[in-house]
Amino acid sequence: MNNLSIFRAISQRRFEECKSFAPAHTLHTLLLAMLVFLALSAQAQVITPLQQKALNAHVDYANQSADEMTAVVKSIIDYYPSLKQKRSWGPPRYTCPVQLEEYYAKTALALQKNIPATSLAKIQPAMRALQDAAAKIDEQCKALDTYHKLEDYKQDNFAKALTIIENIPPLLKSYKEKQRALNTALEDAYKKLNAGAPQGVYAKSDAAIRRQVQAERNLIDQWTFNIAREVHTGWPVEKLEASIMQTDQALVSLKSSTPALKYPASSMWTSFQGSLSDILEEKRRGLDQYTYEAKKSDEYSNRVYMDLINYFNGGVLTNYNTFLQFSEGNGYHGLKAIKYFPLYEIRTQSQVENISVKPFEDIPHHAVSFPPAKTAITTNAFIVLTEYIEFLNETWRQVNHLQLIVGNFSSSAAYYKNIDDYSRHGAMQFDFKGLEIPLSSYQKVVVDSKVLPPLASKTFNDQATVILNILKEMNEQCASLAVDVKERKYEQDRLGNTYKVLERMAKLFSTWDERKEVLYIDLRAYFDSHPVAAPTDNWYISGKALLNLTDLDREQLFKAKAYYLGNANVVISTEKIDATLRDVIANEYTNMKGIEKIGRNNGNCPYTPYEDLPKNSKTLSEHLQKLKPAKEGFYDHPYHSMVYMYNEIADDYNKFCDLSKTIPHLKVVKQPELFQLASPKEKMGEQKKPAAQPNISVKAAEAPASVTAQSNRGSGTPPPASQSIKVVHDTVYIERRDTVTIYAGDENLRSMEGYATNNLVLLLDVSGSMNTPEKFPVLKKSVLDLISMMRAEDQVSIITFSSKPKVMLDAISFKEEEKIKKAIESLKSSGKTDGDAGISLAYKVADEHYVRGGNNRIILATDGEFVLNDATLSLIQKFSTQDIYLSIFNFGKGMGSSKNLEKLAHLGKGNYEYIAKENVDVKLIREVKAKRK
Repeated sequence: MNNLSIFRAISQRRFEECKSFAPAHTLHTLLLAMLVFLALSAQAQVITPLQQKALNAHVDYANQSADEMTAVVKSIIDYYPSLKQKRSWGPPRYTCPVQLEEYYAKTALALQKNIPATSLAKIQPAMRALQDAAAKIDEQCKALDTYHKLEDYKQDNFAKALTIIENIPPLLKSYKEKQRALNTALEDAYKKLNAGAPQGVYAKSDAAIRRQVQAERNLIDQWTFNIAREVHTGWPVEKLEASIMQTDQALVSLKSSTPALKYPASSMWTSFQGSLSDILEEKRRGLDQYTYEAKKSDEYSNRVYMDLINYFNGGVLTNYNTFLQFSEGNGYHGLKAIKYFPLYEIRTQSQVENISVKPFEDIPHHAVSFPPAKTAITTNAFIVLTEYIEFLNETWRQVNHLQLIVGNFSSSAAYYKNIDDYSRHGAMQFDFKGLEIPLSSYQKVVVDSKVLPPLASKTFNDQATVILNILKEMNEQCASLAVDVKERKYEQDRLGNTYKVLERMAKLFSTWDERKEVLYIDLRAYFDSHPVAAPTDNWYISGKALLNLTDLDREQLFKAKAYYLGNANVVISTEKIDATLRDVIANEYTNMKGIEKIGRNNGNCPYTPYEDLPKNSKTLSEHLQKLKPAKEGFYDHPYHSMVYMYNEIADDYNKFCDLSKTIPHLKVVKQPELFQLASPKEKMGEQKKPAAQPNISVKAAEAPASVTAQSNRGSGTPPPASQSIKVVHDTVYIERRDTVTIYAGDENLRSMEGYATNNLVLLLDVSGSMNTPEKFPVLKKSVLDLISMMRAEDQVSIITFSSKPKVMLDAISFKEEEKIKKAIESLKSSGKTDGDAGISLAYKVADEHYVRGGNNRIILATDGEFVLNDATLSLIQKFSTQDIYLSIFNFGKGMGSSKNLEKLAHLGKGNYEYIAKENVDVKLIREVKAKRK
């Protein structure tokens, strides 16, 4: 008997007692009161722990069953491609991966006695239906298993296997319907049993989280896995965009209202937000990386689908259910949520992507002035301004990458333009896989800009829209060029259309450069219109000093660009730069007074960017003073070293901005390479030279119109940039008689022209401590980004080590992208570190694939020190004399995490680098460009 039944019995007994001596009208009044009290008591019903346990036992069964269905689907996904491949090495194999578990079902059935009959009448059939649906799928799985064991495929050439694979999708859809039916029955029962529970802080928190769990589930419902992955059938991009906005807004709402929960439930409120951030970032990556290349098949769509399911089950759902578990200790009893499992289909109807090119839609820019504000800028407004800068810097990264691709292609086009007979030459090649349009970044900044005044938000958003539109046209132009080249249409018009596209691309690069400066100047003007909250704060004083120097560097860099674009009357002056950088250095301890100096080996030390910025500024000044006409050869253009050093300065300043604790500093935008098309009338790569030498002056020069006056305040942002470029091993004499030279930043950063063939061994520490956002994910992204600039002759090996080393890839070409990507994406961290075994194996692999005259280099990526025995140290020293070098990437943050590692790199005659997300790309590129031909 439940609580309500007991209460009713007691009430009836009391009524009978009163009736024997009470007057009739009193009895009537008492009866009404009792009825009202009974009604109120029914509404006040609260679920008991036993009832909650019974309902959640059914959820536990559903989750176990969902895991089983997931295993079956993944086994089919892995198996199906083998049926389409040539099988010279033997027939494909298949084993049913699961045995249906009965424990959870039996537990749920045993606890059903605690559920009221009315609710159980719906739960029981729903439970049985789900079990039956799972059994039917299991039957097909085992039939395929048995089919392989009997080797019946020899008689029908896998016809039955294909039939079974086609039978499973409708069964999965039926299973999904049964899963939803059980979930609905459980939710209805929970609501009835808990109808009168007070809406306290735990109930409200539960409701807020559960709404978002359902919202994330709704997005994944929009598509399925296509096992005919070579076909592109499209995916719900618009729904993904809407989901990104919804999740972002939900995350803001959750963060802005922290409920008064007790520990440990309070910790799961924060953990849930973290898992929501993770799935949000995955959706943003999914949107931005849905490129022209990704639309050639369903490989990309499939990967995003499975990744979202993993993030949902492993993060969002797990944290929610754990929150409910921890809330039980505070008297709240909630209903857990059921896991998601994937569906698959065989879709062969290709969705044709029409490639149409239309000029970007322009929005005229009108000069604006922002009246002086009376108060300091708000935190929310500053965050939005920073998001705009990050959007601009992301477009810079994409444009810089595309400039290299288009520039290289224009050199080929210049050669092919003068060919008389194309039949005697191979086809041209054009590939722009790396281009990503930052749609999610744009989307976020437009939504978040609502906190700004209407004039500011409209001005900024109009220009951000134009910049995005420019990138979209770049993508369309490149797609049309890729089709033109693939179909060899250039042979019919002798590259007529090819050059139209190339000239348009050059114009788009220039227009993007102009517009990004316009937006940056407006952002600076709005930011500077606000007074500084604490002008005597040392974070402000030091940041202002760095910004003044950065602005001077930017001013002279723009003049150098003008000169190389044909203005020979440019006057270059480095006097102010030199004087200012001396002041920055001389006043370091005055400017930084009271700011903690953690140490150069700690990525969070503000002294590192403060000290590196003037050093890099000095190097830029030296390059500017040597300004001279460009020589023949696109990759040796003097401007490359100048813009490279300026971007190092920008990274230093931006890093300082990120570390500023009390004063907001607005970051700066990075600058692109100088882009010029190779002309077919000139030698390949030849640059047009200005008519006269530039004027090099020690006098101060006026800033060009596009550069704002120096700000009277500081502002900035991070990337712990690399230190001044230096020759680490200028010339090393070795037994194999090769020489080593280190990239000095004097040419296009991403060009491999003129550099030795790489025999690169990535030795990756996959111990558990590497499993943090600023370590493994950063390294993975950098390695994948490196692929786009490497040549077919460059080879890479990947070795992982924790308790035991393992060769993931053994000396394959960088052009085998899919193998490299698969290996990188499969990396997982766990276990402890065994450095001796890992390093020994790395040298063995490097030696086996040694390239004479090449860049034979091991890159050890780790986050902490480990003890090596004498034999390993002797091995490192031995191979350092035989042209195989050891460089070390340290992802650790502690001051003590570098001493032995630095000595180890020195012993291996390689480089020691502290790594953060802002500098890993540059550091890795330096390693592959460590030796010239």
